[in-house]
Amino acid sequence: MDENNKQQNTPSCENQASVVEVSTSDVGTHDVGVTETSSGISVEREQKDADCAKRSGKEQREQQLEDAKSNFANREVTEPKRKKRWLSTVFFVAVIALTVVLMYQLSESAASGNEKSLTEIFANIRVDYAIAAVAVLLTMMFLDSMKYFIIIHATTGKFRYAMALKTGLWGKYYDNITPFASGGQPFQVHYLYKKGFTGGESTAIISIKFCFNILMWLAICGCLMAFNRGALDVYVADETQRNLFRVMGWIGFGVNFLIPLTIITFALFPKITETLLRWLMTLGHKLHIVKNKEAIVLKAKRGANDFRSSFVIMARKPLHAILLLLCCICEPFLSMTLPFFVVVALGGNAIAPSWELLFAIMTLNVYVSMSVTVIPTPGNSGAMESAFLLILTSVAEGVLFWSVFTWRLLSYYSYIIIGLCVFVVDFVRKFKRNRA
Repeated sequence: MDENNKQQNTPSCENQASVVEVSTSDVGTHDVGVTETSSGISVEREQKDADCAKRSGKEQREQQLEDAKSNFANREVTEPKRKKRWLSTVFFVAVIALTVVLMYQLSESAASGNEKSLTEIFANIRVDYAIAAVAVLLTMMFLDSMKYFIIIHATTGKFRYAMALKTGLWGKYYDNITPFASGGQPFQVHYLYKKGFTGGESTAIISIKFCFNILMWLAICGCLMAFNRGALDVYVADETQRNLFRVMGWIGFGVNFLIPLTIITFALFPKITETLLRWLMTLGHKLHIVKNKEAIVLKAKRGANDFRSSFVIMARKPLHAILLLLCCICEPFLSMTLPFFVVVALGGNAIAPSWELLFAIMTLNVYVSMSVTVIPTPGNSGAMESAFLLILTSVAEGVLFWSVFTWRLLSYYSYIIIGLCVFVVDFVRKFKRNRA
């Protein structure tokens, strides 16, 4: 009863406006102090209108946040299937072995027998740049873990750095051992779910990181390819190779940009995008390229909803959003600089470091990565190393094989080694806990 009386006594924004208008008209009938009273009521009405608008805007933002959270709610999390693990392991080991052999043969051919021995390289190595290369790798790992740490705190209010670190490492590990880097996100969601987060929270954390990270990564890649395209002309002497990298690089960029582009257009123009996507899926189905067109459309819709919800959630935490953006910019930027530090360290005094060389190698790194996007081997193994050998021939002459091998060891194989170590440690802990 009291609550009803309270609601009746508390006028809404519309009722408040009508009350003020009536008071104004009443005051206008008096002869004394009409101007002053009307002015005061006008100010009061404007203030109340502003308060109502502010309250309405706040309520609308709160509703948007609730809608964004409900989008991730009640998500079912199942353990990712691991079919034919032994066959995948054999295939992965075979790819690595063939990659190393191919790298050595290509480097010998490119160097015309002038490749330095490992002893010569160690005798002339630049220790400062070698330490810098390791420091860059460790900083990359830290920044990647901070992305998850920031998102976990923004979405749940919890401080879980160790969990954030393992989430990042597990993601890199499974991305690097699966074709098209497709295995990381499902295992990350399952890992967070096992650690006590709800299915919605686990999905939201990984979705937010994906949305922010891919946009920043593509922005950096696009800027380097567009504004430093002369690096190919300077460091790739063969015109055929140069044109091939340029064309394949932009095709790869388009393929990588296709996913966020579809999600963004779905979020902004849902009806038009759905119509266009259904037409394309119908065409693909008739050509026997697409098996289940409805599943792809539904997945695109969910991706659009997740994308929109991710930014709504982070918009409510502006400091977290800014820190996340910084991490998503710095981590991929550093990863592109890694081959520069490796080449200069192993090249010794034969290679003069400069800012121009740094940005040139970063750009060449991007062109290589984009050119091999569609290669289905885990981590684009084989194609990535071969392409980098071709594009770095003029830069790392004499240390070509060991430069590419060391770069891949740090940027790719190190995550697999660390992931295996984490797996072994967790297995031993679980075994001891079960025996206790």
